[in-house]
Formats: sequence, C-alpha cells, structure tokens
Amino acid sequence: MNKFPITEAEKMFCHMCGAKAHGDFCHNCGAKIVGGEEPEAPPRDWSGEVRYEVLMSVPEVRALVAGHASRAEKPMSGEEFLKVCDKALKPLLGGVPVAKIAIVMQPIYARMGIKTGQARRESFPLPAGKALAAALCSLARRGQTLQGVEQAGDGCMLRAALPSDMWSFAGELLVTVERQGAGSTVEAATVIKGQLYDWGKSKRALAALFDDIGGLSV
Repeated sequence: MNKFPITEAEKMFCHMCGAKAHGDFCHNCGAKIVGGEEPEAPPRDWSGEVRYEVLMSVPEVRALVAGHASRAEKPMSGEEFLKVCDKALKPLLGGVPVAKIAIVMQPIYARMGIKTGQARRESFPLPAGKALAAALCSLARRGQTLQGVEQAGDGCMLRAALPSDMWSFAGELLVTVERQGAGSTVEAATVIKGQLYDWGKSKRALAALFDDIGGLSV
C-alpha cells in the first residue's frame, strides 16, 4: 500500500487532528501516534470500513462531517431555558432561582439511580462504513458532540453528548454500527440521568438519527 512520507517536524503533531502529539496516543482525538513510522494512505474504497481511526483519515469523510457540523443549529439549552423561567417563577419560589434548584437536585437524583432513556435497532442496506459516516454526520448536524469511541472487529460504538434543552438535562447518546453482510445494523440508546421523564426527547433524538442515516447521502 502506498505511504505518505512525513518530515521530522510533522512527527511532532497528530496526523489525524493536527494537535501537538507526544506518547503513544493523541491527547486531543485519541488517534495512535505514528512516531517514526509513515502513516498508511487512506483507503480508496471506505464504504465497508468500520475502524473509526481509518475512516476519519479519509479526506472525503472528514469533509462530509465538517460540512454537516457547519450547518448545525444551536437550540436553547436547558440551562438557558431555566434562567428565562426564573423571572416568571421567582415570586412563587421565594426568590430561589430554578437553575440553582436544578443544579442541586440533578446529582442527587442521579446518585439514587433515577434516569430515563430509550433504545432502537434497525438494519440498513448501506455498507457499514457509509452507515458509520452517516451517523457521524448526523451527530455533527445535531450538535451532539462526540465524547468517545469504542472499537470492535466488525463494528464501532460512538458515545456522544445529548445536549440539555427545555425538556431534559444533558445525557448521552450511544450509537453502535455493525457490519451485517453487505449491509449494516445500527443500534442506538439514550441515557439521561437525574430525571424520570424526558417528555419524548429520547424518542425524537433516535428518530432523527435513524432518519439521517437512512436519508443522508454519503
């Protein structure tokens, strides 16, 4: 396989994200530091690629994800919404801001094991690499920041932040993409700790994700 030569100066930076690199893994994106070895060229056909590190080395995939991130909308967060509520509810609460009550109570509810969430699983005719790229584009477009990646032989799990809004506190969105023959299987779940109901937020988030994966052109 062809390889790109790198200079001594370039060895000081991560070949994936460009951050200053030291040790075996990049502290910024988690990619393996190539050190003195020359990185392999990105695959020409990435449609079946489920290795996150390899997939995100493909310029086309990076451009797709960046393009969707640039079009993300920023809705009002839960914290911002609660601040707006303070003015209307202040007389009823004796002057204690709603935001402060939420900050105090959420960790208590979380420690008690109080949480909500939903899960959904669906098969797609898309090759696994394209399904994984579509999932990453969806997260970027929805403003769901990627928090971590877990790799398996035939699949990959993405862990993303589920931002707070007027319906619930912040939570997590877990998305697993697995190779299934020529197609793929996607399983996703939401976890929102500290409250019993999310008023349909989890259902809407999962519906948006699966609609994006089925409808995005990658």
